[in-house]
Amino acid sequence: MEQARLEDKLCIDVANLIVQAIIGIATLAGVMVSLYQVHREKIIRMEEEKRKQSTRISLWYEEYRDRTDWPRDDRFVWRAVVLRNASESPVYDVIVTCVGISGAGPEPRGEDNGRDFPYRTCVGTLPPGTWYVWLPTGGAGMHIRTAPEGTFTDAGGISWVRRGNGKLEEIGSEPALFYELDLPLGWGGCKRLDR
Repeated sequence: MEQARLEDKLCIDVANLIVQAIIGIATLAGVMVSLYQVHREKIIRMEEEKRKQSTRISLWYEEYRDRTDWPRDDRFVWRAVVLRNASESPVYDVIVTCVGISGAGPEPRGEDNGRDFPYRTCVGTLPPGTWYVWLPTGGAGMHIRTAPEGTFTDAGGISWVRRGNGKLEEIGSEPALFYELDLPLGWGGCKRLDR
C-alpha cells in the first residue's frame, strides 16, 4: 500500500512537472511573440516616420487651364505640371521628368531615358504649398500617354522618386546622380499656383 502511495505521489509529481514545463514553454512563447510584435511595430513606426514627408509630395499635369507664360521654345510641347508639397517643410533638388505610361513614347522610368533626355526640368527647392512648372514633352501623338515623374530629397536627407503612376520609391542617391546628369544643373524654380 505504501508502495502504491509512493507511486501515486511520483505520478502526481511528474504530472505537475509536465504541467509546469508546458506552462513555462507557453509563457516563453508568449513573451517571444510579444517581443517580436513590439519589434515589428517599432520598425513599422520608423518606416512611417521616414516616409512621412515624402508621402505628402505629389505631381500631375495641369489640365484645362489656359496659361500665357508657357515657354516659347517650339521644339517641345509644353505641359504645366502641378507640384504639391502638403508637408510643413520644403523638399530639395526637385527634378521633374516626362515618362511614358503607354504608347511609343519615353520609357516609364525616368532613369531609363538617359542623361541627355530633353524632357526634364530641374526645379530646385519646392516650398510647402501648390506650385507649377513647365515641362517639355514630345506631345501626345500616336496615342502616346505620358505623366510627370518627380525626384526630390526630403528634409531628412532621404531621396525619393514619385513615379508617373504615383508609386513612391526610395532611391539611393541624390536626384541628379540618380539620373546621371552632368553638373552643374540649371535650377529653374517653380511658380505659385493661383487658385
